[in-house]
Amino acid sequence: MSDELKVPPCPECGQKFNNVFEATEHIMEDDEEFDPALLLPGGFKLMIGSLLKFFYAHANEPDVIKKITQSTYMTLFAAEMEADVLTGMVEDMVVSTTMMDIDDELKKLLKAGE
Repeated sequence: MSDELKVPPCPECGQKFNNVFEATEHIMEDDEEFDPALLLPGGFKLMIGSLLKFFYAHANEPDVIKKITQSTYMTLFAAEMEADVLTGMVEDMVVSTTMMDIDDELKKLLKAGE
């Protein structure tokens, strides 16, 4: 049994998809992006769509998933508690996670240029 969800083909053109993220992107207009967000207290916004895409892209990397899960949990906690000290911690974790993505993309670019 496959771990993948069976995604039906596009009803308009019949294109098949490997995952729901590809299907959603295909259905959206070129100038549209689907990235639902959860509005939190304290002015925080948790980008649920991006988070789920990240989990999917890194599903085979448990250490990465653990790190982003903890960052997300801390974000939720900080938003609920409205703690200024925790806000700095959350910002540090977000920057760290973002830099991890940038490092991966940079490595891909450098490798492609070899």
